[in-house]
Formats: sequence, C-alpha cells, structure tokens
Amino acid sequence: MGITLRQLEYFVAVVDAGSITRAAELLHVTPTAVSLQIRLLEDLVGISLLTRHSRGIVPTKAGVDLLTQAAQILDMVLNMEKAFMQAEPEGRTIRLGAPPAFSRLIGIEAIQGAAKWLGTPNLHLVEGWTHELERRLARQELDCLIGWDLPRSPEAHITPLIEDQFVFACAPSLAGDTAAISLNEALASPLVFYGENSVSWRISQEAARFAGVKLASERHVESIAVWRNLLCRGLGTAIVSTRAIADECARGELTVRKISGYSAKRMIEVAVHVEDRAEPWALAISDFLKDLVLAAQPRISSKEAPPDVVSYG
Repeated sequence: MGITLRQLEYFVAVVDAGSITRAAELLHVTPTAVSLQIRLLEDLVGISLLTRHSRGIVPTKAGVDLLTQAAQILDMVLNMEKAFMQAEPEGRTIRLGAPPAFSRLIGIEAIQGAAKWLGTPNLHLVEGWTHELERRLARQELDCLIGWDLPRSPEAHITPLIEDQFVFACAPSLAGDTAAISLNEALASPLVFYGENSVSWRISQEAARFAGVKLASERHVESIAVWRNLLCRGLGTAIVSTRAIADECARGELTVRKISGYSAKRMIEVAVHVEDRAEPWALAISDFLKDLVLAAQPRISSKEAPPDVVSYG
C-alpha cells in the first residue's frame, strides 16, 4: 500500500495550520483521523515528518522536502480534475440519491451548481428513505448517494465528508427551562421518527441500549411533512440532525437542546459506484457536496443561548 492523496492532503493541512486540532477543523474531520493518516504516512516513508515547537507543530527537514512535493502533487491532481471536468460531455446525467433532509438542505443548490462543478447540467436528484436509496444504488439505478454512515460494500466507494451532530428537538412549549436534556428524559419523551430505519431511529435505538431502557415511543411516519408538523405542533419530539430542522428553528417553530451524557454523532458520507470513481464527475462530487452542506450549515447564535443550547439566528 503506497502513499495516498488523503495522507498528503492531511500532512499539508497540518503544516499550514501548525496544529492537528486546527487542521482537523479545517478538514471537517476528527483530530484522531488526522493523526492516524500522519502516522501512516510517516510509517510509509520511514522517517519523522513533524515535530512540536513553541509555535506549534512544524515540519522536520524531511517534512519540508515532502511538503514541497506534496503541494505540487495536490495541485496537479486539482488541475487534472478541472481539465477532465471541462471535457465531460454535456449530455451526461448524474443520478444523485438523497434522504429528505439532504434534498431539502442542498437539493436546489446541487442542481444549480452541477454544470459548473460537475461538468454537466443534468443532475437528477432522487429523494427517498436511506435504505431504499441504498438498494437503488446497489442495482445501479443511482450513480451516487449522500447519507449518514453508509454501508460498506465491494461495489461502492465511500468518501466521508463531515461529522454531523444530532440533538433533541421539540416545540418551544415542550422545551423546558434547562439548557440541556438528559438522555433518559429524551428517550422518555414522545419521539416520532420519519421512516423505518431512519438515522434518527437508529441513533435512538442505540441510545436506549446505552441507557439500558426501552423507548417510550416508537411512532413512525413515512411523510417528512407530517413528521415536521407533528414536531412543530408539540405532538412529538425527535433526536435529529440540526441540519434537518434548520428552517423550523430559524422561524422559532422548534427548539433544540443538547443531550447531556451522550454524544450522538454520525458521519455524512458519499457513495459512488466503484467502476465510476475515476469519472470526472465522481472525482469532484464529494468536494462539491461537502461545500454545499457546509454552506447550508445552520448559523449558531451564542448571544441569547447558554453554552449548552444550540439556537439559530
């Protein structure tokens, strides 16, 4: 196994940032993931590439030499991607599968930006429940899929994008006065889930096992509109991604609270068929979708909310 582009990208990011933690923030991955790739890179070249200094992390002499070459390689790859993207036939249709939360969050922007960033004006967005989209991807009825913690298979190439935080959401009338909610309180609330096997359902099940309790509610609806209305009317609660309810929070229809004593995080990922991974659009799709998700990230206000409360403004 040789040096990968990801290892070079992470190495350059650490040198530029002077810190693994800061590099991880810029790359939207965990510091552990960055440290692992740096360690693998040093194992491959057989020499230390970074050292700690009073100003932070700096490259060793060997690291400086590698930094120059790594930057050149990454620039060459970027230029190659741009060149091939420009050469992509205009008639190519890309079929992107997205759960309701993502189609609502970035659907319009993805369709509008496809011509510029993917080299084709024909992006066909297919909305559906994650487990259905996974089957359609396996049957090659879709070219790619965005979702949380996508299943691994020999037919699909998975690229992690960013880690997503899940919180407790409810109508303001049910929020209470405290900044956070305990895990047991959240699990005892009238939870409602949008679709069987949704990521919210899976997280809630795992949380219940962690707490050693049973869910007080196991209501499922197959309509995202009905699900949102139940929450906004105070007829249900949810453990959900902040991105899925950003508009409702901005309008004051929903309030979110962190869950104390339990970290509910999931990685947003993109899956592409292995045979398509070298296609020009496939080389660009992960960065394209990552940029869209980041641009659509809810704005978090700290003026009116205590440190443990996530609010929007």
